Amino acid sequence: MSDQSRKVFERLYRSAKTPQDLPWHREEPPELLVRALAGRDAPGTALDVGCGAGTYSLYLARRGFRVTAIDFMPQAVAMLRRRAAVDGLDIDAVEADITRWEPPHPYDVVLDVGCLHSLGGDMRRIYRSQLLKWLAPGGDFVLTHCGRRGWWDWWPIGPHRIRSDEITALFAPEVRLHSVDSELMTRMPLFMGRTALVDRYWFRRPP
Repeated sequence: MSDQSRKVFERLYRSAKTPQDLPWHREEPPELLVRALAGRDAPGTALDVGCGAGTYSLYLARRGFRVTAIDFMPQAVAMLRRRAAVDGLDIDAVEADITRWEPPHPYDVVLDVGCLHSLGGDMRRIYRSQLLKWLAPGGDFVLTHCGRRGWWDWWPIGPHRIRSDEITALFAPEVRLHSVDSELMTRMPLFMGRTALVDRYWFRRPP
């Protein structure tokens, strides 16, 4: 993440009193996450990568998963810890750099809503290596990422936009695409270009 983008995150978290104040906040979990969980025999372990205020960490914990949530922003981790305490949920909230953090064990479900697209090209290869440590055989990986609509779809601040075929190739062959859907988001913050193509992926790692 560039220093400029990091400063934007810091400013947004400083001004956010509640999760709803964050421009990317959505209360409902991604549909592909709901489907992935429904396809599992029983709750297990889950990792929320770039957890933010922890809305989906809380959702996973309520579904019976033992959740680890990680974010580089101390304000995000603190916000999640407060919310988990209010709800009486046991979530391991970790402040760390996801490109260096070593997991204590692999996870049955890995969720990333908006973390990977904050990383540049070289860092995405490191992310791939990390994912192979995080995701257990037979595990589900659900990713939300800003897609790229054309050569012009680029902004100096905010998410790196990547074509869906590049995302699929990044994780192959160890992690296989199961399903994908897309949505054109409007009313985005100005620094994100007002509109963005949001691609959502459901990958599986063979047993």
